Amino acid sequence: MNPRVRTLAVSRWQALREDLIRWVTRRHRADGVQAAITRDRVYILPTRQGYLLLLILLAMLLGSINYSNNMAFLLTFLIAGIGHNAMWYTHRNLLGLRLKVLPIAPVFAGESATVRVRAEDDSGRDREALHMTIGAYQSGSAHLEAHGASELEIPLAPLPRGSHGLPRQRIATRYPLGLLEAWTWLTLDSEVLVYPRPVAGTPVALAPDASHGEQAEVRATLEGAPDEIREYQPGDPPARMAWKAVARTGRLMVRDASIGAGRPIWLDWEQLPGTDIELRLSVLCHEVLEANAAGHSYGLRIPGKSLGPGVGPEHLANCLRALAVFGQRPPVG
Repeated sequence: MNPRVRTLAVSRWQALREDLIRWVTRRHRADGVQAAITRDRVYILPTRQGYLLLLILLAMLLGSINYSNNMAFLLTFLIAGIGHNAMWYTHRNLLGLRLKVLPIAPVFAGESATVRVRAEDDSGRDREALHMTIGAYQSGSAHLEAHGASELEIPLAPLPRGSHGLPRQRIATRYPLGLLEAWTWLTLDSEVLVYPRPVAGTPVALAPDASHGEQAEVRATLEGAPDEIREYQPGDPPARMAWKAVARTGRLMVRDASIGAGRPIWLDWEQLPGTDIELRLSVLCHEVLEANAAGHSYGLRIPGKSLGPGVGPEHLANCLRALAVFGQRPPVG
């Protein structure tokens, strides 16, 4: 088959499948960050092995009728009864399960994010062989003990810079015999935040309203100018520990920049050369990480947003988020 025709056929089939799933789940509410699997959400169908068993049972039944063999009848209905019980166990393996998506750690562009979903049992029975799928990516098999919990991890493919929502999820099981598959679709809501990939470039850190000479001093600070050594104080970032001085004196010592100390550093979009947006964001991301690691008070200016000077993990997260969602339209609704 022509590759182009095959690609077109696959895309049409996927679109048709998505339309069918939307129609089937049209009465389901949006789940938010957690969901409970109720009876009306569980779907079950035979697997390939299950359909094969049905054909074998049909042939056995016809043979039993043809030869009027009571033992053949007994064997046929015995196997059919086992299959019926398997259907009940497969359906019950999902029923009443509670699922909650855990916060997803932000990643840099080019890295793979991992979605973690916590599954809990409140019904007092074990759950076996649970698999969750997000798009084309599937978790490993999960087992839950009665009144217990387990985490399903699904690694995603690297995503471009920005804030991304999770596509529709599917949790399924083929326990206990693999003859039937029970599943349900979920719309667990969480954010996958992808920061720009840090790229070292021309230093862009400037002190506000600084002269040319002062700007050179601030840049020298970021590039690793000699630091003063002082004793550790509670709240000092671990990245500033002076380990050689610790080994020499036996006391906790930290590095303190002697040039530009106490002066906030501004990382300004307008000071970057070139016009490539992604490259500018990558350079700013690198500078934000460097300023944070050095313990400087820094601010960020990008078109449409200005974050005042600050320090600490929260300020770092705010700056990186601003770079990640730059130029991205807010979600509708």
